[in-house]
Amino acid sequence: MPERAEHVKRGPKPIDPVVRLWRRVLVSDADNCWLWQGAVNNHGYGMILTFGRRREYVHRVAYVALRGPIPPDHELDHLCRVTRCVNPAHLEPVTHKVNSLRGFGPHAIQARQTHCIHGHPFNGANTYVTKDGRRQCRQCAANRMRRRFR
Repeated sequence: MPERAEHVKRGPKPIDPVVRLWRRVLVSDADNCWLWQGAVNNHGYGMILTFGRRREYVHRVAYVALRGPIPPDHELDHLCRVTRCVNPAHLEPVTHKVNSLRGFGPHAIQARQTHCIHGHPFNGANTYVTKDGRRQCRQCAANRMRRRFR
């Protein structure tokens, strides 16, 4: 009696994720962005399935394919601010702190402020930091105390 052949999976061979990535990229002439035309997550970042059936960000896959590995403890900052862009010239590996402070969140906006809402400068002599980490203007605090005790 002949031996049974090992179970062999039938069907097409899986396609390399990098090859699939470039099939869905559209090069924009206006701003030099390479726009991902496939699936995106809730934040607008392109996603692709890799061989291990893991979801990966397409901008990371493109960067590794064209520039090399991303340093440990670094993430890619979109310098063009277009989340679907996979152009490695528009991506820079930075720490999470740097990436957050370059953004448009409330903490990043406050960190970039150079003056309080009344126009006093945030400098070493006129600024103190509260226990919860917020910057306070000494001049405004003194003005509040004067008004309070009148």
